[in-house]
Amino acid sequence: MDSFIGLRLDGRYEITDLIGVGGMADVYRGRDIMENRVVAVKILKSEYSENEEFVRRFRNESKAIAVLSHPNIVKIYDVGYENSMQYIVMEYIDGITLKEYIEQQGMLKWRDCVHFTIQILRALQLAHDRGIVHRDIKPQNVMLLTDGSIKVMDFGIARFSREVESTSNEKTMGSVHYVSPEQAAGERTDERSDIYSVGVMMYEMLTGRKPFNGDTAVAVALKHMHDKPTPPSEYVSSIYPGLEEIILHAMEKEPSKRYQSASGMIRDIEAFKQDQSVTFGYTESKRVEQSKDGAQTGAKEKLAAAISAIKPKPKTEKPEKNEKKKLKEQEREPLEQPVYYEEYEDDDDEVEVRHNYALPILAAVTCTVIIVATLFVANVILSAFKTTASSDNDYEMPNLIGMSFYDARAQYPDIQLVATEEYNNEYPAGQIIQQDKGEGRIVKIGDSIKVTVSKGVRMVTVPGLKNYHLSSAAVALEQQNLNYIPVQMDSDEIAADFIIGTDPAEGTEVEEGTTIRLFVSLGPTTEDTTVPYVVGEDVITARNAMQDAYLDVKIQYTTSIEEKDTVISQNIEGGSQVPRDTTITIFVSDGSGEEEEFIDDPNIPSNLGPGQYDPNDPNSFYIPPDNPNAPENVEGQNPPQSEVIPGAKTVTILVDIPSTAQSTYYMTVCRAGSDSDYVADQQTVDSSVWAGQSYPITIEGEGTVTVDVYIRAKLLRTRCAVYTINFDDGSYTVDDYSSAAFRSVDTFALW
Repeated sequence: MDSFIGLRLDGRYEITDLIGVGGMADVYRGRDIMENRVVAVKILKSEYSENEEFVRRFRNESKAIAVLSHPNIVKIYDVGYENSMQYIVMEYIDGITLKEYIEQQGMLKWRDCVHFTIQILRALQLAHDRGIVHRDIKPQNVMLLTDGSIKVMDFGIARFSREVESTSNEKTMGSVHYVSPEQAAGERTDERSDIYSVGVMMYEMLTGRKPFNGDTAVAVALKHMHDKPTPPSEYVSSIYPGLEEIILHAMEKEPSKRYQSASGMIRDIEAFKQDQSVTFGYTESKRVEQSKDGAQTGAKEKLAAAISAIKPKPKTEKPEKNEKKKLKEQEREPLEQPVYYEEYEDDDDEVEVRHNYALPILAAVTCTVIIVATLFVANVILSAFKTTASSDNDYEMPNLIGMSFYDARAQYPDIQLVATEEYNNEYPAGQIIQQDKGEGRIVKIGDSIKVTVSKGVRMVTVPGLKNYHLSSAAVALEQQNLNYIPVQMDSDEIAADFIIGTDPAEGTEVEEGTTIRLFVSLGPTTEDTTVPYVVGEDVITARNAMQDAYLDVKIQYTTSIEEKDTVISQNIEGGSQVPRDTTITIFVSDGSGEEEEFIDDPNIPSNLGPGQYDPNDPNSFYIPPDNPNAPENVEGQNPPQSEVIPGAKTVTILVDIPSTAQSTYYMTVCRAGSDSDYVADQQTVDSSVWAGQSYPITIEGEGTVTVDVYIRAKLLRTRCAVYTINFDDGSYTVDDYSSAAFRSVDTFALW
């Protein structure tokens, strides 16, 4: 067994079970006793605890995560050192890894892919803004929750980008299938290395395969450094060109050619979500076509080829008679424009060529108009993306993202900012989160630039959820854009799976997206409870009394002369202490006993009359000497005794005595099917004392035993009930109970 299981760290974090094994550390599920919440505890492996490099990396993880607070990043609660153990206490995530989800699905739909990717990029953007590079982005380090949200975890080799680069033997490579080329080469890494890894993850999500594979880790790393990835569309033809461009642009070998920030990649993905036909021009193959002779033909070349292909159909020409003229025609250089001509036949059979100038002029004018229009449109398009100032009135657009709106307006008075507002979880209120003209674009001084300004995080009120079922509470929180974590606890007042309360409490103003702890009832505790005495009560009252005592109820109807629906016995005596949720069987009269007629008991020996007793015959029975009806020849006989069983358990059964009982009964208990194998001492029951009550008989035994209970007055004995007793849990059931047996004995006793 794992030595950490059951250990309590810092007096508050109790380790319950192992949930993950990593290269440097093992992850355990635990319980924070003080906060009453489930947590994940990462403990550095003992073989690394003495290694300064591994301890440094382990502490780097806590250092990295501690400065990050984002809905898509796993939270860190505590960092500790105890008995040579380094550990981190983190948020417990109840979900599966993105890797497991990809393996389950094979290939993801593009909507799922971009939904997951945007959340990952938002988490990375916050980390990058804090100067932290993850350096080990892979599906195994991304948790997928049941609501579709993403949590990035395991900053185990994260590095602060502003720290001095370590020597080569200190560099740490992430998982080789997702590593960036510069990281594989041991060069300096920055935020763009994480971008590359995100591109690889998108590739795998959409195709179900990794872009590079090899027999060894070194082979895969070399492919990342030197080979171009196969376009995803060659594996999955339905991938949109724009989405493929985003993936391949993120996976450029040179960091300078990739997306320069997570926010830049998010903008392209958002644009693609709005219009799946959009392309971004990152790949040449989408902008170049092959001409007939194999040469690459651009837009202008295609236009010229189309114009030159316009040729009129010439009229039929007669054979030339003048060979010299024909030779001159053959030697003539080709004309740039086609020659339009008509043939006329004269008396000398000479060919006269007359030029028609209207058509060439018309064609030239048409070409001129098309070219001018094309150049005009191209100039308009190029000016929209112009990045070089051409006049003093031009202005290079600055990057306003993250600036205060008022600071931006004061710092750049030459441009007119037009603002709209929206809630945003990443940028504080008043900061610009979007601009319609990108950084570096050339605009005119005085142009109006549209910007979106953050209104900050939207504040919502925690709803009152006490006594809500967990499923209903979850819906109420989702409507408020709040997350939740269920925390189970015992409650004597709130039924199981219903809400006891919340943290923060109801009515508290919190940020949209905040995680609310829902305290969910497990029901009453497992403490003992007292069994109520319900014999004589109606079945409804009895059932409610049992339930109020946190006991389960089993109702069994049986033949009885008592009023219908009246409880005539219970299998566990009232006043007994039993664990909560114990099942108590109550036996209820069906009212049919009053209609029974007296039937001669077949157990009465035909060879015995009143006052007779045969000590050698088990069918004749002892009558105590103090009974005036006892025969003289049975004076001094000992009553039947039960056999003592060493170490046996005891169970007390209750035998109901009808309120109409009239005699003094001698009650014996034998094993089922036997008249002499007694399991309890003979009992004397006086109806003047016990009529209408339940008479207790204590029985010893082991396992499960079925017994017959007999009653006798004078020499008549008859069976009144059959009991099945479970000595292991102290319970029993009653079968074939007959109140008519008592009336039979009473009738015989009056003879």
